[in-house]
Amino acid sequence: MSEIDVTTELRPTRVSVGTVTYPPGGALGPRTQLDLQLVLVHAGSARVWVDEAPRLLAAGQVGLLLPGHRERFAFDPHVATHHSWVQAHVPDLPAALEGRLQGLPTVLPLSPALDALAREAVATAASTLPAVPSLLAHLAGAALWRYIGEAERQPPERARPIDDAQRFIHANFVDPTLTLGDIAGAAHVTPAHLIRGFRAELGTTPKAYLWQRRVALGIDLLANTGLPITSIAERCGFRTTHHFSRRIKQATGLPPDALRRTRWEAAEPG
Repeated sequence: MSEIDVTTELRPTRVSVGTVTYPPGGALGPRTQLDLQLVLVHAGSARVWVDEAPRLLAAGQVGLLLPGHRERFAFDPHVATHHSWVQAHVPDLPAALEGRLQGLPTVLPLSPALDALAREAVATAASTLPAVPSLLAHLAGAALWRYIGEAERQPPERARPIDDAQRFIHANFVDPTLTLGDIAGAAHVTPAHLIRGFRAELGTTPKAYLWQRRVALGIDLLANTGLPITSIAERCGFRTTHHFSRRIKQATGLPPDALRRTRWEAAEPG
């Protein structure tokens, strides 16, 4: 049985989480960062200037932003950029932890574990649970500690084929020519081995996971942009609008145009 030192606290008093898709060429800022923030890029890319020093966040990566810095974002000029964020206001950050954060790499590969924590935080923020504020604070803290742990891991854990495959899918699912062989090659295993691993760990197959990612981005673009449905289908890796429409209806029970109307009407102030 091991003992864990929990004396170094990370206690957010205010949390913001969400997911958004910027159209090609979108921009954000300049702004002054007031909080600790993780930016998780699922598709596209973002170039971020922090105090005018550039860094690149590509699909399948997560970036750490620290308070007190001036930031501006320029999103991928060619494809839509889908990203999530976990932002925590920690007014009483211990000096030791602050120094520790400043010594971390500012960009890491987005691990499935960190991705899952961020997704759970976004889902929690949209729920009606009475304990949402407390739960969000703990999830944000867990996401930040996960980033710290992965950044400080020595020696790094050996890459797992499932993790490599997920990262490759996240970075390339907008490519309509992507094949199972491509995914398995990126994970350095055979297709059969990868299928067995996905079924054992995730209860699905690599191709099903790929289509889930494409459909999730499609739903997000329908709800949050005015892009034509044909354009959204292309940006999500579908070869035809018909296939896109069929997948969206399978996932939501509604065709794309009806889903868009429903989401937009729900977003209108009552």
